[in-house]
Amino acid sequence: MRTSLLALGTLLAVQLAGCGTPSVPSATGGAGGAPGSGGSSAVTGGAPSSGGAPASGGAASSGGAGGGAGSGGAAASGGGPGGGSASGGASSGGGGAGSGGAEPCVVDHGGEIPSLKDHFADHFDMGAAIDTSYQNYSALLTKHYSSITAEDQMKFDALQPSEGNFSYGTADQMVTFAVQNGMQVRGHALVWHRQTPSWVFNGSSAQVLQRMKAHITAVMQHFQGKVKIWDVVNEAIMDDGTYRSGSEEGNDQSSPWYGALGVDYIKEAFIAARAADPDALLYYNDYYNYHPLRRQAIFDMLQGLLEEGVPIDGVGLQAHLNLAPGTDPDEQSSHQTVANMEQAIEMYSSLGLDVQVTEMDISLYLRGITYTEDMFYTPEKVTAEVLEQQAERYREFFDMFRAHSDVISSVTTWGISDDNTWLSEFDSGRQDFPLLFDGNQEPKPAFWAVVDFCN
Repeated sequence: MRTSLLALGTLLAVQLAGCGTPSVPSATGGAGGAPGSGGSSAVTGGAPSSGGAPASGGAASSGGAGGGAGSGGAAASGGGPGGGSASGGASSGGGGAGSGGAEPCVVDHGGEIPSLKDHFADHFDMGAAIDTSYQNYSALLTKHYSSITAEDQMKFDALQPSEGNFSYGTADQMVTFAVQNGMQVRGHALVWHRQTPSWVFNGSSAQVLQRMKAHITAVMQHFQGKVKIWDVVNEAIMDDGTYRSGSEEGNDQSSPWYGALGVDYIKEAFIAARAADPDALLYYNDYYNYHPLRRQAIFDMLQGLLEEGVPIDGVGLQAHLNLAPGTDPDEQSSHQTVANMEQAIEMYSSLGLDVQVTEMDISLYLRGITYTEDMFYTPEKVTAEVLEQQAERYREFFDMFRAHSDVISSVTTWGISDDNTWLSEFDSGRQDFPLLFDGNQEPKPAFWAVVDFCN
């Protein structure tokens, strides 16, 4: 069945590749665009290369390392009869052949919907990003996830909108929900070039540095013992591999932190974070880690900081992906392959750093295609074939993640279900369906694909 699905993906890709050309307006395109972390800028679409990314599932891994990862199994959705329905066979909870070795195993979920956090317990934590509507998803969260990340409610502008005046109410409620349900919290994000009030950067460099340190100290100590993982610095590298400075065009691209403090703001942020909470785990988080240029630049930066003795415990890979890689070698999505992401994991972990996949979703839109309103997906237009292609894409990346579960401690999807995703919040009004659960909070073929393996 894997062969037929990949052939189908290829056919879809070939058909879609002729639908348009690059240079599209902001309303068009797919996921994984410039800023990750639930960023607000829209991105372009893209022509696929083969419709389904690499077929290997485990890329260059051993196929059985890390608790049985490997081939990805025979069935694409593992979702019971048909496998391609929008529900992914939620009621049957069947499963196809699993992964891990030459002899496929039969995945039997006993007619039940397995818990993601339990199913992956021997591999890594399963997390989800939440917003203020999280209580509407409490059943999914408590059953399937062992970790949460606040999309926006723990960023600088949310916690300290004016100098010295902290607003913890919403974040406190989220943290309390997590603690009461035995979940970890990823603190996101202390220092970022976006969603930071302008008053922070008024005055001298010494004043800006003091404000940064004071914010880190106050926030981390407020949540000490409850939030044990922090994205200390977010997105410090530009697409060309240079540091994000204060000279880029557009307020959403330039870094006033760099403009005020130079590159040392990164080092100072981590040092302040370690002093604020010595027991917290400190991460650097960024996007496009699969792109060779950015991947190497992030590696070089982290290696240099570690050699200076800067306290960094791990690195976050955002993993905002599209339904298939693009065909333009000069465009970032052409590098969206399992093998490229795997190389990033291997490189960063070689520095002794923990790796977490922090913001994963897979947009149905392809880069390089100009999407007009009549081409936008709606629940009625999302076909079984497209859902199967998305499921196969999820399967291949999760197979690889499991193969490296010795260095990956957590995988977080940026959202919970398709009725609430940042990818549907652009001004264009275009809907996207990038997650493991559909708009009715039911498992999709992608859900069955990622649990379609035998421990």
